[in-house]
Amino acid sequence: MVDDALRRRLVREPGDVAACTAVLRRLSASRPLYDWFRRLAALTIQVDGDVLRKAMEATRVVSGPELSRFANTVSVTHRLVVPFVVAAMLANRRIDYAKVAATPCAYGSMRNSFERGMATLSDRLVPASAREIFEIMVVKQHIRAVLLEAGHLALGNRVSENVSAFLREMRLAINGKDGPRGFTEQWTVAIGHMVLLAFLARGQQVPGLLDFAGVKVWEGPVANGYLWRRIQALVPDLEVVPRGAVFADNHSSRNLEWVEGRYVDVFEACGIIADRTGDERGAIMQRPAPDEPELRRFREAAGIGPGERIVTVHGRQAGYRPNEQHDLRNVDIESYVPALRMLVRRGYRVVRLGDSTMTPLPAIDGLVDYAVSPLKSEALDVLLPAAAAFHIGSSSGLSVVPLLFGVPCLFLNWHPFDLLPWGRSNWTVLKPIEAMADGAPVTDRQTYAAVGQMRARPLLNGFGYDARPLKASEIERAVSGYVDALEGETAVPPKSGPNIGRILVFDTDGRLRDLA
Repeated sequence: MVDDALRRRLVREPGDVAACTAVLRRLSASRPLYDWFRRLAALTIQVDGDVLRKAMEATRVVSGPELSRFANTVSVTHRLVVPFVVAAMLANRRIDYAKVAATPCAYGSMRNSFERGMATLSDRLVPASAREIFEIMVVKQHIRAVLLEAGHLALGNRVSENVSAFLREMRLAINGKDGPRGFTEQWTVAIGHMVLLAFLARGQQVPGLLDFAGVKVWEGPVANGYLWRRIQALVPDLEVVPRGAVFADNHSSRNLEWVEGRYVDVFEACGIIADRTGDERGAIMQRPAPDEPELRRFREAAGIGPGERIVTVHGRQAGYRPNEQHDLRNVDIESYVPALRMLVRRGYRVVRLGDSTMTPLPAIDGLVDYAVSPLKSEALDVLLPAAAAFHIGSSSGLSVVPLLFGVPCLFLNWHPFDLLPWGRSNWTVLKPIEAMADGAPVTDRQTYAAVGQMRARPLLNGFGYDARPLKASEIERAVSGYVDALEGETAVPPKSGPNIGRILVFDTDGRLRDLA
């Protein structure tokens, strides 16, 4: 039921997105729910997954022609409306996906946004121009996003295969078999994206490992100039080209990579490439020498002796890139403090990485809060984790930088589950997910594999679960256990089986255990 306070908010400001969203949460009747969703779609393209799911279910009472008219109120590339209509028809089984996917289709013959949106589901789609290829790619990705954000994981993953197959087919048709691959500037705007690009670029140097030879990157913003120069030195045939000069893939963590004749997620692809091209720990870049000038100056300024072991730490916070869609990836850095004190007692010097928006840490002997210090530089952002004895990371782009150098990593509060970091010496402790009804933690792989793919809290809550950050005591226990394992390691794990380490959760008794 919509209360008076909410009504007054909407009277005062009809365009209040939060109030409109609140109305949708309270409604249960399908027709009003659909009508209010149309209103919300006129105000924003950012709708949380729980509301998306409810609105998609509500379309069961809406006729096909009416849904078609709704889709035709906007361009086919609209981020929300067209993909919502197509996704709703898929989720409610109003169309036969297998039949549509198998039907040949000339994209240019489609007459309107609705027909074009539906056509993108075909696995046998024929575009007539580069513009049509780009448009199809965008629409496919938007449909996938709506399905996954609404919790329709199987359908969303099926569309992921469709998207990836289309991108690969177009690239091979345009650039030729074993021709170069283009990467848009999205691959260089974030440091984590740059790490993935480095592995893919390195992998194409091995004949037959990937399906392209040669790398062309659109010019654009670069998140870290020092790392970019290291990547260019690693891959001499990498070429920077004007934006739009070549057909290029945009970056999406949902896109799959073609490796050794099969599709895998991009993290698994990096793990395979690390095995084929890296050293015994999977490093594709050489670790810096102890007397590297930037590191030497840092040690002197921070009061860290030449022989003292460094542990780097990074916990993702909302300040650098605010977006509630990613809040499950954020951590409370204060809960790490007891573990950091413990590391200092064990003889390590701790260096917290990050940026100036980070919450400052308390002053602790043996801890350098580099993130908020005047010592920060692009080079040190890379060199410090590269030189660390090990790294404590979270679900952040900066935390995969050490993997370029084969640095052992302990990932804490990791989310989502569908992208797991590679490296056999690494531990990944998942963010705890619990049933809202009784607080019971999810400790079995089958359940976690489903709910752990949900990247926004409202959707997770809609399915009766919630995620919480690891407690300080849990973090300290995990860090202590990892240090014991690492210090007791007598040999580097052999390159056999999947290139991934232990995946861990805390059980009902507070014990750290492998995800069963």
